[in-house]
Amino acid sequence: MRGSISLLAIAALVTSSLAGAYYYIDNKADTQAQQTLSQLIDDAKSEGVQLTYNTVDASPLFRSVSISGFEIKGHAEEPDILLGNVNITGFNWQNLNQDDSKFPSSMSITIDNASLHLKPSMVKSDATIQALIDNFGEQVAFSSHFSYALDQDSGVLSISTTETLIDNFYLNSELTLGGANWLVELDTQSKEEPLSKMMSTTLNTFSITFKNHGVIEKIRAIAAKQTGQTQEHLTQESVTQIKQLQIVAERNWGPLFVPMIDELIKFTMKPEQLTIRINPEQAIDIDAIMLGMMGGDAALLELIKQARIEIKAN
Repeated sequence: MRGSISLLAIAALVTSSLAGAYYYIDNKADTQAQQTLSQLIDDAKSEGVQLTYNTVDASPLFRSVSISGFEIKGHAEEPDILLGNVNITGFNWQNLNQDDSKFPSSMSITIDNASLHLKPSMVKSDATIQALIDNFGEQVAFSSHFSYALDQDSGVLSISTTETLIDNFYLNSELTLGGANWLVELDTQSKEEPLSKMMSTTLNTFSITFKNHGVIEKIRAIAAKQTGQTQEHLTQESVTQIKQLQIVAERNWGPLFVPMIDELIKFTMKPEQLTIRINPEQAIDIDAIMLGMMGGDAALLELIKQARIEIKAN
């Protein structure tokens, strides 16, 4: 029994010691986060921009920093931006004092409960703002997410972004790059650019998905009011222009773009969802991309074929 009590006492002592150590580290991380934000606020103030926030919490256990009520107040001719909850993960708490200049192998930034405030005073400098306010309202809610992760064994860098404008649209992109191991050796404070290593990077896959939740109808409503035409007439006019583009593309470059443009027409007539994918059989290196962009129509066409671009509506 005495042995059991001794073990319990030791366990309690170790637990309390760890708790105390974590509290110390956590408190130090919070202090560094507050100092970093204070410096950011001072720098913005010198540029005529007012920044405020409610709370900041840095967690060394979860390698994250959370900020609530972060607000950017612009001038009378500029919108105000409220970032309700900002959560950044993927670095050690020591990074907060900027002593570590190495590129983190993974990171994510999530913004929730955010909004863009369009002020009536902005109309004085730009009359089109009134049309935006009439159709989108003075408060436009949004959320945002960005993340990346580098697999150091394979050298594959995966990047993901999601942008949501509440009651307007959803936009997601996924990108994978190969040969990105050079990022591990990248010093973010160094002025030297590892161009030779960057040239080994390849484009593996890319996709982007857009979901219309009302933004296209609002934009068409603004255009209809400005032109005096109906939304149906504007839609048909857009379809006609795309069909003309399809004829020119087929005449100059063959049938490659015909199915892609067919999907664009389908989306224009019924704007629900549009997905664009690049999924080459083999990863495309930087040299091939540069040659395609700078080598004229023939080289660009070959690059597009190699990329195997797919467009799908709805």
